[in-house]
Amino acid sequence: MGILSTISEIIRDLLIFVAVMTAMLIVLVVVISKLPNENPLKRVLTALSYRVGATAAAGAIAIPIEPIPGLDGIYDIAVPALLIWYWFTFFRDALRMKYSQPSSAPQEQKRIGPDTKAADR
Repeated sequence: MGILSTISEIIRDLLIFVAVMTAMLIVLVVVISKLPNENPLKRVLTALSYRVGATAAAGAIAIPIEPIPGLDGIYDIAVPALLIWYWFTFFRDALRMKYSQPSSAPQEQKRIGPDTKAADR
């Protein structure tokens, strides 16, 4: 009985860990989705979401295509090649974004309002 109790405690702890990590992931996604569109973290998360969705869709489409002779062979070759290219572009663009240096020079701001002509003089 002692070993079954230990195994059940380990499984319980693992399930609690998975639930807490899932909640933290949801909170992180919500916080990142509230960031401005220009934020690099939001851009990477958006691109990652598109890639994960495309990969899941390719897997879901594979199930009804497999029984069709001929089409399944084309699918088995074309879809992995396209997914490899799609994921490659994600990592390529993410590395470009990482190594691109943001401009540290302050940008000139113009005043908008009735006294715009007075501010330009």
